[in-house]
Amino acid sequence: MKTKTLATLCACLLAGALHTAHAADVELLPQGLLAPTTTEKTAPNQYRKPAPWRIGVSFGGVGNTWIVQMIQEMKHEAAQNKEIGEFIFTEANWQPAKQLADVEDLITKKVDVLILGAISAATGKGLMEKAQAKGIPVVAFGAYGKAMPTTVEIMGGGEVYGRQGGEYLRNTLKGKGNVWAFRGVAGVDEEQARYDGFKKSLEGSQIKISAEVFADWNYAKSKQLCENLVLSGKPVDGIWFSGAESTRACIDVFKEAGKPLVPMTGEGNNGFLRVWKQSGVPSVAPLFTPGLGAATVRASVALLKGEPLYRSYFSMPDPVTQATLDKFYRPDLSDAYWLPSTLPESVLKSSFKR
Repeated sequence: MKTKTLATLCACLLAGALHTAHAADVELLPQGLLAPTTTEKTAPNQYRKPAPWRIGVSFGGVGNTWIVQMIQEMKHEAAQNKEIGEFIFTEANWQPAKQLADVEDLITKKVDVLILGAISAATGKGLMEKAQAKGIPVVAFGAYGKAMPTTVEIMGGGEVYGRQGGEYLRNTLKGKGNVWAFRGVAGVDEEQARYDGFKKSLEGSQIKISAEVFADWNYAKSKQLCENLVLSGKPVDGIWFSGAESTRACIDVFKEAGKPLVPMTGEGNNGFLRVWKQSGVPSVAPLFTPGLGAATVRASVALLKGEPLYRSYFSMPDPVTQATLDKFYRPDLSDAYWLPSTLPESVLKSSFKR
């Protein structure tokens, strides 16, 4: 009886310890949206500094509504924290030389943390080394593993995004047919990762990529490219898209041309969900939350408070399907809204009112 009681007590203590350790983890995004991908953590108080803090951001570029909202969520999160004395945001217009100059300027301004959304790993590695040589921790907006000397990495999308769309097309087309691929901005790591995930999902199937274009995640450019492809007569049984702006554009082109809609992959964008619902296009929508911007700010604050963080986190929730479309679509909000968001309901309604 005593042995059994002791064993029970030990089990309870162990369970309690595990629960306490889990409870102590910093929550960067709501459960299910972001999870650690490693057991390695920063040390307690490793980057602790007294407030007020100066946080600097160098992002690769803008150019689409997802990035605009991500920046809004980032700035909103920073504005809510009174311990952040200055929040400096810069973007490089997808020019490596401009990003180098931005980071050097932020280092000169002695930021306490650098949030870096590098154009590519090749660009980012040297920038991170410059910051860390000055004792500045780097919260990377990206997934680099050991390839980059990051302090903490936060990311979503990537190969998971590409794979979810590719698997949908493979299953829907029963492993056969011709597909078009609408890619993002050439030379950007996130674009390449999405495409790699898509390509891997088709391995072993009889699906061929009959056309491939770089549409820059931009509606206007995507529409022109899709019009060109429709006029070319190239065979198409389905279309994979690296971003929902391109999907919306191609749906419009097909409808204007009187061409039957083929299965097209989408993304968690309210405008796309609206078009999906109205058109009935066969689709799936991977989720790439703009809340990742807020997560990088929360991670920066946690580091400066001395709280330990995992070295890497990734967001890979299940995609929106036909069965869950009504759960995610917001008819009261505009097409520019991306989901899921960290912004409070009042800000969503004021920012994205239809």
